[in-house]
Amino acid sequence: MPNPLNRSVKTAIHKQLIGNKQLINQTRLLIEKQFKTIHAKFMADFESHPVTRELRGGADASNHSNSLPQGNLFGFIGFTAGTDPISDIEVMLRRTDIMIKNRKMGQFGFVWTYVVNSPSLQDLYSVTPMPWASGASWLRELEGRGIPNLGQYMYKRSSSSRSGAGVQNQNRSGGGRVRVSYVKQLLKEFEQNLNAIQASRVSRAYF
Repeated sequence: MPNPLNRSVKTAIHKQLIGNKQLINQTRLLIEKQFKTIHAKFMADFESHPVTRELRGGADASNHSNSLPQGNLFGFIGFTAGTDPISDIEVMLRRTDIMIKNRKMGQFGFVWTYVVNSPSLQDLYSVTPMPWASGASWLRELEGRGIPNLGQYMYKRSSSSRSGAGVQNQNRSGGGRVRVSYVKQLLKEFEQNLNAIQASRVSRAYF
């Protein structure tokens, strides 16, 4: 049968830990540090992603994503020359933060509840309008069904081109779509890494 002395000792330790402000602050700082590390990696992965680099490079960018037989995504999607289609996505992703809600004592120490405030896919779709289709999102289409009319795309310098280096040849068949994995996969990996946040090693030594 359980030893009542051990139970009373454990209860006493629990009470001491609940009121231990130094330990609580130490644990909170550890959680925040882990979050910052994970978020920094997420942003680094976003910045170095082939699609980010390609769209940031404008009309002269290489096809880092290997998604097209010629040209690049900036010209194919038809962004206006000199614009940065990635900037609004980056701003939203950088605003991601963590809010520690509450704590309770578990078998091996504190159990913390936290909320990560990050943009949803719908939020990101709202700031990525398709240049030539009102109400559509180039991000949604790129990662979803794919952006159509690949067959009509020609990589060509032209003053009449919105991007400056891409035209649509109406005499060609519009078959083919361009689909690339991008932010959706990055967010999935970010969430998986967040699930690894744990602060039990701070308080585990007390039991």
